[in-house]
Formats: sequence, structure tokens, C-alpha cells
Amino acid sequence: MSRRKEPPRLWLKPAEPKRGTRPARVAVWCIVDGAKRISTGCGERDIVQAQQKLADHIKAKFEPPTGLGGRLLVVECIAAYLKEHVAQLESAKSREHARHTARPILEWWSGKKISEVNGTNCRKYVKWRTSQRRRTQTSSGKSPTYITDQTARHDLKTLRAALRWYKREVDSAIFVPTVTLPSKAPRRADYWLTRDEIAARIRVARRNRQTHHVARLLLIGCRTGTRPGALLGLRWIPSTTSGWFDLENGVLYRRGSGIRQTNKRQPPAKIHASLLPHLRRWRERDMKHGITSVVHYLGEPITKLRRSWDTVAKLAGAKRKDGPHVLRHTCITWLMRHGVDVYEVSGYTGVSVEVLLETYAHHHPAFQSKAATATGKRR
Repeated sequence: MSRRKEPPRLWLKPAEPKRGTRPARVAVWCIVDGAKRISTGCGERDIVQAQQKLADHIKAKFEPPTGLGGRLLVVECIAAYLKEHVAQLESAKSREHARHTARPILEWWSGKKISEVNGTNCRKYVKWRTSQRRRTQTSSGKSPTYITDQTARHDLKTLRAALRWYKREVDSAIFVPTVTLPSKAPRRADYWLTRDEIAARIRVARRNRQTHHVARLLLIGCRTGTRPGALLGLRWIPSTTSGWFDLENGVLYRRGSGIRQTNKRQPPAKIHASLLPHLRRWRERDMKHGITSVVHYLGEPITKLRRSWDTVAKLAGAKRKDGPHVLRHTCITWLMRHGVDVYEVSGYTGVSVEVLLETYAHHHPAFQSKAATATGKRR
């Protein structure tokens, strides 16, 4: 019986010393595909780039097999998923996330069949993944940090999604095993900003021309509860790729008309009465200079907001490190503390009622009020 061909895999070609006129050669990662050895050009430390080269190689040559049942290799399933499904996603962020989480899956599960996807191997994968150091390490003498089990959880969720997609789209006859995930991390401690803390940050942001955009972000974020990514993409005019403000009708559209709805809901919302005057003043000023981005830096759109946010927070005396997403928590908390109906908060912010009840309900004035005042007397 002929031996089954091994799937493409990475192999570290060892370094070679200088011999005669031939110069010394450093260790380099190669892709072994049958009798072929293809150099990736990546050194021993560039394992992440080598993994990406392996994934690209598999995608380029792969045609999804059918009718193999439990003999289907995990890497074959992942390659088909990346080539046929992930490449068609509209969101560049979603495509990059799927590819990033698939790289370690391709490395560890190489040579394994989907019949080997079980609790034991999933736990072995988590142990292997959490033994790896993070890519961004400093040389300042600090102790190294390692990949967490939550990162491994995201990797395995990509594996699970690929298996389910393969059964649905390619071969309905295959058996989809259960992918055992690490336990989900507990929710972070309840954290939001008070009105005084927001006001302090706005004052600091307005003092410096280079942080003026943070003041806008603070005002809009704490009054709309919009996610940071959607906030930075807001426009003054209708857009197919990002949200925009309709000031004539007083409505915020968080999602562009050409973008499909996802699990992260982005429903339209009525613009808060206290925010509307600011928006009208800002739009008039921006449109005179041909600026269509609501949150901008000297007229240019902003894609990331970390350094200026941290600077403003530090100067305003922030008690702990946070990011722009805290504005979403702040908006929801304020609405709950003011006694707004849970279903109206859900429709206004795009948060499900279940999450509101689980995470924010204790802020509501009516939280368990009937239970707390029940006397136990018979009527």
C-alpha cells in the first residue's frame, strides 16, 4: 500500500558554516511539499512570516477534496476556508483577523485529520500556544509575556468556523467534530467615566491643537455609545462605506449604506439634544474647508487613536489605563442610571437586552426594586 503524501509543512534548514569560497549561510525556513523544498526567505526568528508564506502556498495550490470523511486534513479544510470564504469578506479587519488566527492552526494541526479534532488535542494546542511569547517584546529587561488562553480560544473558534463552513459549502457528508474551547474569560470590572471625568478630558484636549479631535470623540462617544471604529469613520455627508450624521432629521447612521449588517449591530439612533448644537457648529466650520470627516486631525481622516488618547487621559488625571471603547460603556451606564427603558437603550446603542441585563442592569434605578421592597405579607 502506497504511503499517503504528507501535506506541505515548514522545515528549518540549518545554518551552514563558510567553506572555501562559499560564504556562510544562516538558518532559513523552507516549505517542504513532497520532493520540493521552497525557501521562504525567512530567518529562524521570523516564524510568523514563514507561517504566512506556508498559508499562501497552500491556498495557491489547493482544490477542496470531497468524499474523504474523517480522512480530510485540517489544513485542507482551513485552506479552502481562507481561499473561498475569508477572501470574499467585505471587512478588511475581518479578513486579517481570520488569517491571523489561522496561521498557528495551520502550523500545529499540520498532518492531522479532522477525525483527530477532539478535546485532548484541543487542550494540547492550547498548551502549545500559551507557551509562545508575544511578538512584541522589549529589550528593557522586562520579563517576557506569553500568549494567553483567550488568544488560543480565538484560534480554535476559527478552526470551528472553518469546519462548519466546509460541511455547509463543500462536502455535506463529512462529520464535524466538536472543537473544545478554553473557558471564556470573566467580564472586565465595571468601568465607566463620570461627567466630571469627561469634562476634564475635554478641557485638556482643547488646550492643544494636536488633540482637538479627541474632544470631539469624547463628546460624540459618551452621547451616542458608538464603537470607536465607527466613530472615527463618521462623515458629514451620506456615505456607502461609513456612517454619517443627518442633522436635518436629527439621526445618526452608524453604518454606510453599502455595508452589510453583522453581529455587531449598528442601528440608526436619534441624535442627543445636547450634542446637536455642537455638531451643527462643527459641520459648518468643516464644510467651509471641504472637510467631510467628523473626527479628523488637521483636516485628515483618522484611522487609529492611541497616542493622543493616552496623552489626554494622563494629563486629565485618569486613574487607570483605558481606550476609546470606554465611551460606549459610559453612554450605556449613563442611560441606565437615568432610568431609560432597557429596550430603548438596546435600540439606541445596539447592545442586546441580554447583555444589558447581565452587565448594566444594576445601574438602573428600578433594579430589583420590587424584590427589595417586598414585605412577605399575604394579601
